[in-house]
Amino acid sequence: MSADLEIQHMIDARISQLQRMSFNDVAALPNAKGEDVLIDGKKCALTTYVQKLSFGDLLATVQFASPVLLGLGSRHAERGLIFSPTGFVREATPKELQDSGG
Repeated sequence: MSADLEIQHMIDARISQLQRMSFNDVAALPNAKGEDVLIDGKKCALTTYVQKLSFGDLLATVQFASPVLLGLGSRHAERGLIFSPTGFVREATPKELQDSGG
């Protein structure tokens, strides 16, 4: 499996786990929880962030980060979900991810 496919698979798997959670379960998660993963022999980070948005919604973002250029920069990939207190869950838009600091 190529590195890009492996990264996408990791992000998709984490998003799938989050989609099965309730609003209250997501609200109880830490603001940030990361783990180290190995991709092509490089230590990378897979982190889940939870942020409270206006109107009481929550944004759960799964972000992959990999060092590049001798650690002077990093490569990112991310997906996010918006959780409403009413129980509605939807994919976050690229603008919502960018506005959240992603």
